[in-house]
Amino acid sequence: MTLREALEKHTKFVSFCGMCECGEAKYDIFVDDDLAYPPVHESTILEVNPELLGGQNETN
Repeated sequence: MTLREALEKHTKFVSFCGMCECGEAKYDIFVDDDLAYPPVHESTILEVNPELLGGQNETN
């Protein structure tokens, strides 16, 4: 399963795990079968499936 597939179809929830050295927030991705992906940048999540962040970072 690719990261895109995981974010689009299989993610149960995301969990903030800290800030990257580049200054962007990172999240752990928890998918089906309680598997976890390594930390993913917030911008990647927003690009593929912003609903995973609960709309907290959407702009009007």
